[in-house]
Amino acid sequence: MDALEQARQLHQTLTVVDAHHDISMDVAHRHKRGERGVLASYWGPRLREGGLGVQVLPVFIEDRYLPSLGLREILRAVEAVLQDVDQDDSVVALATTGAGIDAVLDTGKVAGVLALEGCDGLGGDPALLRLLYRLGVRMVAFTWDRRNEFADGTGVVNPGGLTDAGRAALKDMFAHNVICDVSHLAQPGFWDVIELAEAPIIASHSNAREVCDHRRNLTDEQIRAIASLDGVIGLNFYGKFVDATAPTVERMADHLDHIVKLVGIDHVGIGADFLEKPIRDLAKAAYVDSPHDPSGLDVWIPDCQETQQLPRFTAVLIERGYSRDEIAKVLGENWLRVFREVWR
Repeated sequence: MDALEQARQLHQTLTVVDAHHDISMDVAHRHKRGERGVLASYWGPRLREGGLGVQVLPVFIEDRYLPSLGLREILRAVEAVLQDVDQDDSVVALATTGAGIDAVLDTGKVAGVLALEGCDGLGGDPALLRLLYRLGVRMVAFTWDRRNEFADGTGVVNPGGLTDAGRAALKDMFAHNVICDVSHLAQPGFWDVIELAEAPIIASHSNAREVCDHRRNLTDEQIRAIASLDGVIGLNFYGKFVDATAPTVERMADHLDHIVKLVGIDHVGIGADFLEKPIRDLAKAAYVDSPHDPSGLDVWIPDCQETQQLPRFTAVLIERGYSRDEIAKVLGENWLRVFREVWR
């Protein structure tokens, strides 16, 4: 049996967790067109083929809706996901606790968890974040690339740290058992989070800057800081974060190797950030009204750019000598450890 076939079998027997996939963006868009049941009918088979057991569903708001329509679009996206699951939970069922994830997994379904990628549109009001917690959001990133009332993203020139609203919201997140995600957070804000952290924090979709020198990747010091809090870093498969010139599954594995050598096998997972065609088309349309170049969204690992292809990465880990237990940690057990600790 070759490594790829072994990997495919592992994906069907181990619990695979992806901490970042913008599926909710597609679900919300299709709801606006009157479509329903997208999670089960379209995304469900793809998640199953990739062997996914837990899928985090971040809500992201495009520039064109900010600032005045940001909250409306966040609530629309959350409602679209909730409505889809209410109407058909045959493949994906939502969970809000570690025990809830285990219960969904016991049924053979994919456990979906709502998250927020950027607090733009909330006006710096932690009370609105608390509303989202009530709706099931269990992971929050203060920023995307830009600046908002809570913090600055990695795309901001001369960024500052957390604002007073950001600090208040962070304290509130810990009080409500919500995970803080630092993937898009500029370094001053990142170090504020580390200083104030009361529980594990995570970087849902970030790589190692030592392997690929991109501002969205984490320095060794940041990786050590996340690990010191018993957190996890989710490997991001977007090509520009993998390698500046030739992104491959082998280079993706180099990021894993680096993090493992730095802090051990217990602090790395998957946060693939795949942009399959429907999501990529939506993102490109959104970029028309932003300073970002739409062509940049086409840079991916050629043979590993969607959920069904994720076993190709695992095959490289097998070839590099990672044990079954080590692969199990990377594919899902590390995430599950943090989820069960924080989501009580």
